[in-house]
Amino acid sequence: MKLAALYRYPVKSLGSEALERVTLTAGQAMPGDRAYAITHKDSAFDPANPAWTPCNNFLRIVHIPSLSRAVVAFDLVSERLRVSDGGVEAVYDLSDADGREALALWAGDHAGTIRSGPYTVASVAGVSMTDSSDQAPSIMSLASLRDLSKRVGADLDPRRFRGNLWIDGEGLEPWAELGWAGREVRIGAAVLEVIAPISRCLATAADPETGLRGDNPMPAMKAQSGGEALFGITARVVRGGDVGLGDAVSF
Repeated sequence: MKLAALYRYPVKSLGSEALERVTLTAGQAMPGDRAYAITHKDSAFDPANPAWTPCNNFLRIVHIPSLSRAVVAFDLVSERLRVSDGGVEAVYDLSDADGREALALWAGDHAGTIRSGPYTVASVAGVSMTDSSDQAPSIMSLASLRDLSKRVGADLDPRRFRGNLWIDGEGLEPWAELGWAGREVRIGAAVLEVIAPISRCLATAADPETGLRGDNPMPAMKAQSGGEALFGITARVVRGGDVGLGDAVSF
């Protein structure tokens, strides 16, 4: 098995950024992944006491599928985020209050009346604003994706599932990863301990190419598991190190 694809999502529910290599650190999420999130009017996120906050306090693809359409690139040092959407490109300096306000307004235009403002860009130093408070990357299987695509009757874009580390190769059976809880997986120079499968929602129906819902995989995921819609796993980094495309994956 090998690492076949590598993604991060610098702003929660905005588009993906494909990477070739990253350094994982023990006990931490992928660097720059969900480093920011965008609050709405009813958010309980407290900027005076910033901490991980549940996902319903932020703008989300499940409500606003068009957010997934953006293609982003993020510089960890300068905190500059490039966003390309519908042929229009903009750069936001997220180290600066004006840059954060501009990005929040852009996201608010997508939110429309679905989630009212005001909107702000939230962040917590060293914390990834994933749906789970576990500071852990996600591992996805391309074998499972191929099987799910057959069940749905459409080629599903892996970006729908917003996973970090995509694995593939000989010996990887579809859906096997859902039974790996407690196992250690070595990817490149890093070692991760699997926590649990990831429960899914209607966000997976958003096509990142169009920003529209289509080819909803939720029924197929529920049928596959016999109840709950599951896809991918979270895995805590127990030994940090560099990982890159093509690196070996082993137990």
